Amino acid sequence: MNKHETQDLNSRLLDIYCGILFNQPSFEEGEAVTLLYDFDCPEYSELKKRYPLKKTAGRGGDFEHALRLCRWLAPRLKHVSDFDNSVPCNSLALLDYCFEKPELGINCVNKAKILAECCLALGIYARRVWMFPNSPYDMDNHVVTEIYDRWREKWIALDPSTGGYFSKGERPLSCLELRNSFAEHSPVSVVLNRQNPAKISELCLRNIELNSYYAKNSCYFAVETVSAFGKPDGYDAVYVVPKGLDVKRIRVQKAKYFLEVVRKGNYPESFVKMMEESYEYTLKEKPLRITSAHVWDRPESIQESKSVL
Repeated sequence: MNKHETQDLNSRLLDIYCGILFNQPSFEEGEAVTLLYDFDCPEYSELKKRYPLKKTAGRGGDFEHALRLCRWLAPRLKHVSDFDNSVPCNSLALLDYCFEKPELGINCVNKAKILAECCLALGIYARRVWMFPNSPYDMDNHVVTEIYDRWREKWIALDPSTGGYFSKGERPLSCLELRNSFAEHSPVSVVLNRQNPAKISELCLRNIELNSYYAKNSCYFAVETVSAFGKPDGYDAVYVVPKGLDVKRIRVQKAKYFLEVVRKGNYPESFVKMMEESYEYTLKEKPLRITSAHVWDRPESIQESKSVL
C-alpha cells in the first residue's frame, strides 16, 4: 500500500475502535481500593547512583520530570515483543540487561516498570497501567506508566515505548481520559518528542497509526496495587472494565488463542513455554478484582496512599 492508502486504512480502523469504545460508555462498580506507593526502597539510592535521574529530570513539576525521563529512556531501550520476561522485573536488573544495548531488548511491561521506578526514586507517584483490546483474538495489549502531577492534581499517562504522552489540545491525559476522548471521537493524539501539542489536529493525522493502536487497546485497564521496587508482598492488580464485559472469559480465550498461534509460529522455545504457563495460570487464577472508574482516577486517592514499609 502507498502512504495515502495506509493512512486511509488507519483512519478507518480508528473509527471502528472509537465506535467500540462509544458503545461501552459505562463501567462496572467495584471495590474501593487504596493503591500503595513505596518511596523508601533502598534500591532507589543505587538506581540514582548508577543513572543520572536527577540531572535528566531537570526543572519543573512532576509531569515535566517524568516526561524527560520517559524520552531519555525510550531510545535507549530496544523493543522486543516476544521477550520472555526472564530478567527479574525491577529497574536495576532490567537496565543492567538492556540499557543502550541494541542487541538486547525488552517488552512494554518491563519498560513501564523501569520508568515507574525511576519516577518513584525521585518522589513522583507512578504506577504501571495495562491497556487491553476488546477482542480475545487480538494477541496484543500495551502497558504504560501513569504519574500523578501534584501541580495539575491529576494522573497523566506516559509511554516509554514511544517516548510519548497523550493530549487533547495542551492538556495531558490519563488512560481513562484518553479512552473517553477516543469514545467521543474528539481531537486527541499521542505527542511524541519534538511535537507541539497545540497543533492537535495536525498530530491526529500525523500520528494516526499510533493513535489507532492506542484506541484499540483502550477497552479496559488494569493497574498494580503496589508500586515499589520489584514485586513486593501484597502485589496484585485491579481492573476497570465496561459494564457487561466478561473479562475472565476474554482472558481465558485470549490465552488459549495466543498459545495456539505461538505453537504454530517461529517463536523462541522460552517464549512458547512462558505462554503455556500463562495459559495454565489464567485457567486457575482467582476472580479478578474490579474497582470503579471514579475510584481509580480520582485526585484525592493520592492522599490515601502510603509507604508499604
